[in-house]
Amino acid sequence: VSTATDGYLLDVSTTPNFSNAYTQNTTDLLFSEYVEGTGSNRYIEIYNGTGASVNLSNYRLQLFLNGSTVASVTNQLSGTLANGATVVYRNVNATIYSGTAASSTSVDFTGDDAIALFKISTNSYVDIFGRIGEDPGTAWINGTSTTLDKTLVRLPTITSGVTINPT
Repeated sequence: VSTATDGYLLDVSTTPNFSNAYTQNTTDLLFSEYVEGTGSNRYIEIYNGTGASVNLSNYRLQLFLNGSTVASVTNQLSGTLANGATVVYRNVNATIYSGTAASSTSVDFTGDDAIALFKISTNSYVDIFGRIGEDPGTAWINGTSTTLDKTLVRLPTITSGVTINPT
């Protein structure tokens, strides 16, 4: 008789049949998950809920380090992202996520750096994490919530990203 003590993963879903939790279309791509872990373990996940496949070469991932108002690092994306799919970008030295992830120099943030998804054809941001031009110290903090050494997952009810730099 064998027992399931090692080597098994438990998948948990709040939606029937493990379907995508997003139930309505998004206005454009958006950040669906932000991971700012210890060491170099940084990841950013982008979700496509637009209702159609999206050409990623129309987007740039931009990193704003230490309160900079100009992107410190910019990476143009490539490939196609199917509707309902996500793509994960990781810091080149990240090690904790074993799924498929593309390395990107734009994913070198710490808990106090802004990261943005910029759409080339409209010359506009489709999502911003953090506040471009602000260095809050070690992290953005709101009550007991912090961006330092945290994984933040966007609520599935959100249908558009932050398109204007927060005040």
